[in-house]
Amino acid sequence: MSLGSQSVAKAENPFAAAFGISGAVFILLSAGLLHVLRVPLTGFALLVATAPLLWLAFRHPTAALGAVLAFMPIYPMAFLLAKFFGPSRIASLEGCDRAVLLLLVCVLWWRNGIKLKAPDWFLLACFGLAFVRLLLGGKLLPFLSDFNFIIAYAAGRTAVLTASQEKLWARRAVWTVAVLAVLGMVEVFIIGEGPRTILYLAVAEQTTTGGALNPSFHAFGYSGLRESSTMLGALHFAPLCMVGLLIWWVYFRSPLLAAMIGAGLICTVTRSAWLGTIVAIFLLAIIMGQKKRLFLYAAVALALFAVSIPVLGLTDYLSATKTVKDPSAEDHRRNLYEGLAYAADHPLGAGPGNVGRWAAYNLENDNAQFFDNTYLTFSAEYGVQTALCFIVFLLSALWLSWRQRTQMGYVAVGILAGFGVIIMFFTAHDIFPLACWIWFPVGLAVKSSGSAPGS
Repeated sequence: MSLGSQSVAKAENPFAAAFGISGAVFILLSAGLLHVLRVPLTGFALLVATAPLLWLAFRHPTAALGAVLAFMPIYPMAFLLAKFFGPSRIASLEGCDRAVLLLLVCVLWWRNGIKLKAPDWFLLACFGLAFVRLLLGGKLLPFLSDFNFIIAYAAGRTAVLTASQEKLWARRAVWTVAVLAVLGMVEVFIIGEGPRTILYLAVAEQTTTGGALNPSFHAFGYSGLRESSTMLGALHFAPLCMVGLLIWWVYFRSPLLAAMIGAGLICTVTRSAWLGTIVAIFLLAIIMGQKKRLFLYAAVALALFAVSIPVLGLTDYLSATKTVKDPSAEDHRRNLYEGLAYAADHPLGAGPGNVGRWAAYNLENDNAQFFDNTYLTFSAEYGVQTALCFIVFLLSALWLSWRQRTQMGYVAVGILAGFGVIIMFFTAHDIFPLACWIWFPVGLAVKSSGSAPGS
């Protein structure tokens, strides 16, 4: 049977090898000609690289999606290095990660279809209300940035994974985060912050202050470097560690992987992610009936954390947290009151780009209103009704995932609970590489919550 099929395949494609060789020769000759004519080869190289990527996207969209998701945590550092070593036109490719994933979503939607469910309707209502507010006054780029997470969620809603593919995704996701956590610790304990400082001063000035990394790379009472690994900063990497731990909790039992990721999470020195992880794992242990496992790993985690205190020099940091003398905690408290007051004064919002991180960074307005809280940011930009739709979207997705009692459903519950806590202290909704890992499994869980075809 196999020999016959092979002979048929050869008969159907007698010139396949010849065409492949001819194509390779044509590409090399074209590159040589452009070089002789002193035409920049960057555009030609992108064109040549795009063709096989498009073929892969249409021929094997699920495999292409897996490759894109796996690369996303590495993308921030890879793009910065490309800007540093490559031609200046590399900067114009910013946002290509969203374009690639959107293309795959369109292909998967065309192939698999989609049946809208309650969370989808609330998310569409949130997006629609925000779009109306944009038309009444605001800027397009911050609007697109605020809602780019929908692309990642749509990838989960349109993807179809078999049981074996789901387990493969989980295994690779956990190992990816574990390896990145170890690499990040190498930077913290061996390499130091010098190379990152040089890179950021050259191509990411918004992350530097006074010729050094800005205060977000350190903390009050902690003089060491907070682990960022391949993400832009520690506040971006810490939620990724949380996701890795939650996938590990549901799908695996290996203590080595948990220790690798847990150590990386501790080295980020990010309290919001610590709290979100604790809440999420406690919730998962309850609904999965794993209380004994919770007590065992809680003891191990406490021991690991206790060892890390003298190693990292966290004594002053924890003391400031305990005595509520940390300026960061004071800023969060003040920020909360200001955000609530601003929401009360601007029930319809001020428009995207007029408040928040985008206004502070891109308008160079030191007096711009900035709320380190995703819920308050949505309310300040788009109005209270939009923020409420976003909250109901989160709750409805959590409810659908909870009802499934499947591994993917449990992962989604943990992510929504933990991330829901994190974004109370940090505006993390617009970090696209992180959004891909947050919302893809949530979309998968919502998709599998019904048994109808194409759901």
